[in-house]
Amino acid sequence: MSWPLVKLGEIAPAKASKLTFEDTDDIWMLNLDQVEANTGKILNKVIAPKSEAGSSTHGFDKRHVLYSKLRPYLNKVVLPNESGLATTELVPMLPDSKKLDRNFLAYYLRSKSFVDWVSVQTAGAKMPRVSMKVFWDHEIPLPPLAEQKRIAAILDKADAIRRKRQQAIQLADDFLRSVFLDMFGEFVTSSGYVNSQKYKLLELVDYIDYRGKTPEKSDYGIPLITAKNVKSGYVDDNPREYIPEENYDAWMTRGFPRKNDVLFTTEAPLGNVALLGEYEKVAIGQRLVALRSKGKVTHEYLMLLLLHPFIQDLIYGRSSGSTVKGIRTKELYAIELPVPDMQKQIEFSAVYWKSKSLKINQEAAYQLDELNFSALSQKAFRGEL
Repeated sequence: MSWPLVKLGEIAPAKASKLTFEDTDDIWMLNLDQVEANTGKILNKVIAPKSEAGSSTHGFDKRHVLYSKLRPYLNKVVLPNESGLATTELVPMLPDSKKLDRNFLAYYLRSKSFVDWVSVQTAGAKMPRVSMKVFWDHEIPLPPLAEQKRIAAILDKADAIRRKRQQAIQLADDFLRSVFLDMFGEFVTSSGYVNSQKYKLLELVDYIDYRGKTPEKSDYGIPLITAKNVKSGYVDDNPREYIPEENYDAWMTRGFPRKNDVLFTTEAPLGNVALLGEYEKVAIGQRLVALRSKGKVTHEYLMLLLLHPFIQDLIYGRSSGSTVKGIRTKELYAIELPVPDMQKQIEFSAVYWKSKSLKINQEAAYQLDELNFSALSQKAFRGEL
């Protein structure tokens, strides 16, 4: 199906709202950090007095589509449902409501083909951004308004499936934290901690510590896990780094990490904790230690315990550094941790792995949803729905 092509600048020009407020009014202050990629969901809403509004802001209202012009945030597109002020990295596009449905426009701007195209148009070293002249000259397919609404409705339904899957994944994490608190919550309160049986971390674990050493890296070889990979409760494969395979034995003189070792980041960032996955061979890098239980704690209990805010406060209380917080070896291993009955820990570990298995299945299904949604989106803008 052939649709006319129209320049973005003609059909949805940049046009900020001129908002007027009383001095006592509060305003929605929106920046890129508050926006989720691909969905445009607002992660946290900042309401502030008008007096706090900076000079580099755009007014917007529920007629607008807000588009991020910065890489790597080119898939952050917001459909606001009320008035507010956005910082200048978010362009307030005002679609011609008689010709262009704003939901259709938002889905187009988030589509893989458009994001791939616009990514190539960005320039700049520190804050790469798209040339707005190139952006406004881009031509989008413009079916009749009724067809736009039909396409947007179909994509809304597919998007809702993705979001429900995301919610299920989040609920799996919430469930696990809830079970941990039900079973061990008394130990992470002030009174419960004081009265619990405690051991210093060094009494509970053996450790592998490669801090202070920087390995030679290569384009392929043995996977290298660094502090950049360890998040709160999981290991992210990106960024993927390697060390040469021929250097592995010479490098790993301090010990070999194993599956389910508890990884702990000691600096930049401090206090992220995750279980190491299964690798045939793996190396760990700077600012990271691997902890292995001596038998009094399960790795699953230890990970969730170290991530709990009460224990995180103890960790930060022993840290040093003004700009970047870090913890010295002697301070880390001197932290005292509550150790409950081993049978309860084993029961929790069983729940952890069951929940983990369900979450892996949900994440795999979500990836399939993503692929299906992307394919559906491409068909939509080619006129094949």
